[in-house]
Amino acid sequence: MKIKLVFDDWRKNGESVYQTEKGIDLSYGAAQFHSGTMFNAEIDLTEGDSKELQRALKQGYEPVFYVIEEKQNKDTK
Repeated sequence: MKIKLVFDDWRKNGESVYQTEKGIDLSYGAAQFHSGTMFNAEIDLTEGDSKELQRALKQGYEPVFYVIEEKQNKDTK
């Protein structure tokens, strides 16, 4: 089954920081980590996105995703 990961939120210590100054900085920087962004289940990140994600994780910020099924086109089965 193919899936998409949909970015939902940034959290720290289990609490959402999305509407805080740091959450806005994390979400609206050069990276694509803002609510509604979709990634394939195996996330392919640019070097810049990878560094930004690693920096956020080291600071204790946790990205939150939800999963949706990728619908197959009848012609591609």
